[in-house]
Amino acid sequence: MRIVWGLIAVSAFVAPLCAREPVPFSVGEKLVYAVEYGPISAGTATMEVSEIAEVNGRTCYHIVSLESTNDFFSRFFKIRDRYDSYIDTTSLATVRFEKKIEEGKYRAESHVDIYQDSLIAVYSDGDTVEVIPDAKDAIATLYAVRTMDISVGDTFYISNHTDKDNYLLEITVPRLLKVHTDLGVFECLEVQPLIEGTKVFSGRKGLTVWFTNDEWKIPILIRSKIMVGSIQAIVREIEFGE
Repeated sequence: MRIVWGLIAVSAFVAPLCAREPVPFSVGEKLVYAVEYGPISAGTATMEVSEIAEVNGRTCYHIVSLESTNDFFSRFFKIRDRYDSYIDTTSLATVRFEKKIEEGKYRAESHVDIYQDSLIAVYSDGDTVEVIPDAKDAIATLYAVRTMDISVGDTFYISNHTDKDNYLLEITVPRLLKVHTDLGVFECLEVQPLIEGTKVFSGRKGLTVWFTNDEWKIPILIRSKIMVGSIQAIVREIEFGE
């Protein structure tokens, strides 16, 4: 079910990609997705820019992501996950990341504060680890990619800090594709991430994200291969911010 957050975090690029000003999202933007396992409706996922907050002396976008299974799917495996990402409004680097996981009988809750000036991350269990410059969690990465001027044929690398690990992510943009949704047909850039030498993705096409080919770069469709088949989140509602 964690298809929205296997994703990306930005720092180094093969070709120079320029951030846009202003960013193509604002407080109040909300994206609602229908989550599907093959032909079966599995639940709902949302991403919302909920507020501007002051965290650890930084002005941040507070982005909330919720994932939950529907009544039918919950009979077999119930999910109620929440992720809160606090992203520096200037650099889009992660300042704080919180997660609360409820999956079946499994429960977990944790947070991490990332101090970009000293390049350390302090976890709620007391561990302190080093981070790479401008480290981003998966949600921060997704929103950072939305600010980039990407096009078909681009290849670039991204730095990420997740669960006490730093790693590079190769991202390719192989093609344009029309994605059909209940809201209409969108021309999208297909984006494929690959993490070398990790278990996050088993192959180049393990996870694919389709962003609208416009100034908003809205992630319209997110699809992940799993052990049997695939699971996807496809947008069904878009609420623009202030």
